[in-house]
Amino acid sequence: MSTAVADSPILPPPVAAAKSSRLRPLLVGGAAVAAVAAAVTVWFIHAAGHEVTDNAMLDGRVHPLSTRVAGMVSELLVEDYATVRAGQPIARLDPRDAEIALQEARSQLAVAQAGIPQAEAALAQAQAQVGQSRAAQAQAAAQERKAGLDFERARSLFQAPENGSRVISRSEFDSAQASLDVTRAAVASAMAAQEAAAAALRAAEAGLGVARARRDTAEAAFRNAELQLSYTTLTAPVAGRLGKRNLEVGQRVSPGQSLVALVGSDVWVTANFKESQLARMRVGQEVRVSVDAIPGHVFRGRVESLSPGTGAKFALLPPDNATGNFTKIVQRVPVRIALEPDSVRGYEDRLRAGLSVVAEVLLK
Repeated sequence: MSTAVADSPILPPPVAAAKSSRLRPLLVGGAAVAAVAAAVTVWFIHAAGHEVTDNAMLDGRVHPLSTRVAGMVSELLVEDYATVRAGQPIARLDPRDAEIALQEARSQLAVAQAGIPQAEAALAQAQAQVGQSRAAQAQAAAQERKAGLDFERARSLFQAPENGSRVISRSEFDSAQASLDVTRAAVASAMAAQEAAAAALRAAEAGLGVARARRDTAEAAFRNAELQLSYTTLTAPVAGRLGKRNLEVGQRVSPGQSLVALVGSDVWVTANFKESQLARMRVGQEVRVSVDAIPGHVFRGRVESLSPGTGAKFALLPPDNATGNFTKIVQRVPVRIALEPDSVRGYEDRLRAGLSVVAEVLLK
């Protein structure tokens, strides 16, 4: 008698397939761990050679323009946010008052200049009078000497020896003595005239000095009037772009009043790095700069200088850590970064002061 056997027995799974299914999650996990470790290693290597901050912005010179004289705005020559060159007129004040003052100063200068030849002529006349008085004094002195000799001869002739007759009469002797007195008076008069001529010469010299001083004063007043007239035109001190104007035609302005801000064409980056980021930062290191307003473009620059103090030290009210309870706060130091000209070429009109940037300093 035969026994029936089943045709389809249940077979166990292969041993290799079971092992492979158990190892697959381990391999995937190991690969992920290796990838993470590699990424962390690359990040640490990159971070070790770089310092990055987004506490940075484009910076530039802002020139607040104001007028030096008071007046009424008569003309506006540029629009808001216009690009201007150095020396370009921006606005004009009413120049009529300054023009009248300039004309008056010009007239006073002409009068002062005309006084110079008059003073010089008076000085020449005084010098001639001095020479004339000296000649008159010499003549009077010569006449005095002759009169003295004549008087001595007349006295010897008048004084006859004892029991003798006089050679000349009393009248002739008196006449010789009178001539001597007259010549002596003439000498005194000539000396007085010479002193008067010398005093007149000194006065003429002083008058010439006064006339020249008046001319110099008038010239200074004329130059000042020219300056006051030039101040009625407000010009750009440097090339750059204007901000919003605070003046309109017909507005009354006063000296020192801020009218418009001019941002210079030179821009740089001011990056505020933490104090812990400055250990290996040096002047001259290369910097990569990304501007938020210009995505996709990386500018190149160099560390130009580091601030001598933290930003808090230059604040209006700097902190005083010696008072009250102390809480340590990580300070930031402004770092100036100069952009390379080749890097910004073609982007000059898009780089504006105040734009946010990300600065990455290559420490190697």
